Amino acid sequence: MAKQDVYIDPMNTAFARAMELSTYAGLAVMIVFGILYLLGFSGFVDMKQAIANWHLPVSEFWKEVKGIEIHGYSWFLSHLTSMDALSMVGVCILSLAPLLGLVAALFRSGGQKAFTIFYIILIIEFAFAILKPIILPGVGGH
Repeated sequence: MAKQDVYIDPMNTAFARAMELSTYAGLAVMIVFGILYLLGFSGFVDMKQAIANWHLPVSEFWKEVKGIEIHGYSWFLSHLTSMDALSMVGVCILSLAPLLGLVAALFRSGGQKAFTIFYIILIIEFAFAILKPIILPGVGGH
């Protein structure tokens, strides 16, 4: 049986490669800072309090543990010296992986208007979903 070459569109390759790299980066960030948090390096939330209140819905968790209400992204962006907040940067990278893949595919669309328009629409939609908690706080979502 002869080996057949399979054509893979450069857009697909670019999308997959960007997803792969950003997934590895996000996981690495989560693992490194998560381990440092578990080893006792500074954390925004005391580990014992987190474990004791883990069963609560997120709004109740934050009220019980820190006495705050969470809106948007500022709750962890303002505490980036804490290992648990830094591990959330890994979650952010993971959540951005599809967007990075779409941007990579857009640059490889090679003037194919239908794909270019499709990618631009998806990128705008994804960017709006990311910015919605900042632009429209309290309106569904986060």
